[in-house]
Amino acid sequence: MRFAVFHHGDPLSVALWSGIPLNIVRTLQELGHDVEIIGNLTPRVPLIGRLKGAFYKRIVKKMYLINRDPAVMTARARSGNRRLKEAGRFDAVLITFPPDGAYLETDVPILILHDAAWTQLVDFYPGAERDTMAVETLRGGIDLDRAALSRCSHAIYSSQWAVEGVVRAYGVPRSKLSVASLGSSIEKPPERTDVARYLKSRLRGPMKLFFLGGDWYRKGGDIAVAVAAEVIALGIPVELHVAGCIPRGTLPEWVSVHGPLRKDIPEQAAVLRKLFETSDFLIMPTRADAFGMVYGEAAVFGMPVIASDVGGVPEAVCGEWGTTLPLDTSPRIIAEWAAGLYENRAGYERLAWLARESYETRLNWPAYCSRVVQVALECGGARDAASSAA
Repeated sequence: MRFAVFHHGDPLSVALWSGIPLNIVRTLQELGHDVEIIGNLTPRVPLIGRLKGAFYKRIVKKMYLINRDPAVMTARARSGNRRLKEAGRFDAVLITFPPDGAYLETDVPILILHDAAWTQLVDFYPGAERDTMAVETLRGGIDLDRAALSRCSHAIYSSQWAVEGVVRAYGVPRSKLSVASLGSSIEKPPERTDVARYLKSRLRGPMKLFFLGGDWYRKGGDIAVAVAAEVIALGIPVELHVAGCIPRGTLPEWVSVHGPLRKDIPEQAAVLRKLFETSDFLIMPTRADAFGMVYGEAAVFGMPVIASDVGGVPEAVCGEWGTTLPLDTSPRIIAEWAAGLYENRAGYERLAWLARESYETRLNWPAYCSRVVQVALECGGARDAASSAA
């Protein structure tokens, strides 16, 4: 099949949406499909966007998001539609940022691939509260989502939580929506024999907890520290390794901060991989997440996780290979769960292999992209049938 991957930014950048578009492109190509990139739409920052940004920041003191502005997306659509037409025929156009599809003009199926409705992010993610947001950003995000979902042939979301949000907010028919778990962004995943070797060295010495997130507060870094302190109070020494960010303030001596490790820098990628191999638990008591690719990454290495019952996280960590507890759960209770497994090697290894099995069966890009191809074929068949009937 021939796909167009359409985005206002660069779909091949590891920094764009945690590298999800890049992984989709690579995997589709590995599966033998042809992929055309239509990205970096112009104008990237239209004059109207610059003026509004300055006005809201300096005068109104509200948050204005250029990518949730229908006027900006309309301007970019002129460039995008022209390039799409010039690129020839496709079997489907893939949209990984719904507003990019709001004004798309094509007669081939449009597939939206995402993890949440705009309405689910507002008042959920810290910094995205409606009372701090420009009214036109709030409304624009809703209007763009609605327009894109109306225009698309099908939308694949990473969780049922996201699907329910789309149905509630926009009244989209369930037949137009489906669920597929996102994969992990670990290059050259370890084999099962490697995981078996990692397990032999785990649960030795201090409990090694691994926190990996770019936003210390939203991802629950402070909660991770509190949990680690409770583990120590239970008589088990702890090492808490922090990567992805540099927390502010003073941290206990048993916390090691590795900084924002980049996967496209070999030396930093090696440090990150070692942390996955040697840590006993991934601890991500996040306050807000639509899904979280990091859980799939832990699963690759057979690592049980400690997470929160928020957003689509419980669906990412389904399969009994971790714990997803309400945000108001006492750090002591979480620590007792981890301590119980730490002192039960057979129980720990059972969860570790369940994690690995979850990666192999669903938290991987070939499984995700196979679903994308299947939906594209179904939508193409429906389109052809409709054309023949006409």
